[in-house]
Amino acid sequence: MEFLKAFSAVLFCASMATVNGQAFGQDHDHSSESLAFHLPQWKAMHFDDAAKATQHLEAVKKLGCEVKQENHAGHIDVSYRSTEWKSMAVKDHAMADQWAAWLKASGFDVSHSHIDSAFTEGPETVEFRMVKWKQIHGSGSQQEAEMLEQLKKLGAEVVVQKHGNHSDIKFRAPTWREVHFADHGMADQWMAWLKQNGFETRHEH
Repeated sequence: MEFLKAFSAVLFCASMATVNGQAFGQDHDHSSESLAFHLPQWKAMHFDDAAKATQHLEAVKKLGCEVKQENHAGHIDVSYRSTEWKSMAVKDHAMADQWAAWLKASGFDVSHSHIDSAFTEGPETVEFRMVKWKQIHGSGSQQEAEMLEQLKKLGAEVVVQKHGNHSDIKFRAPTWREVHFADHGMADQWMAWLKQNGFETRHEH
């Protein structure tokens, strides 16, 4: 998608997004579709059009970024960064894809997750997080396939790169993800599974 088209789509969808629990800054979100994003180093975007520069500056401001603007001969530089991971809840998968495209084009590291509906209902709440990628060597076993499927359903980001007779697997959840269970015993089982696979966990009764 061309950057400016993606930018226009994102501005159109802005009112439907929640960033860090606030309309368009809570540590977790309750939507099944969410994006996490950060940009630890300053990113400069060059604009010849003052109106477009202002739009971009306002957009990254609303995302909670530090911003600054400098005027040079014939163009405007908008610089911004987000040193901490932030989360964004969106209405649906299509909107998440639009935001992800725009964020990536704007220089952000983006983590897109979708929590399976089976984990969105229930009185017992478990939160989990893994800020940095965990990498494992894949063998293609059935147990491994089941683990990856469960990670995806829980809302972790999973990347698999196949190399001949093996695969390199990495996964993360850089902001707190919230999942729900029917009872305390089930929540404890899943917490143990998450910890075994390297995640931080929190449990609310």
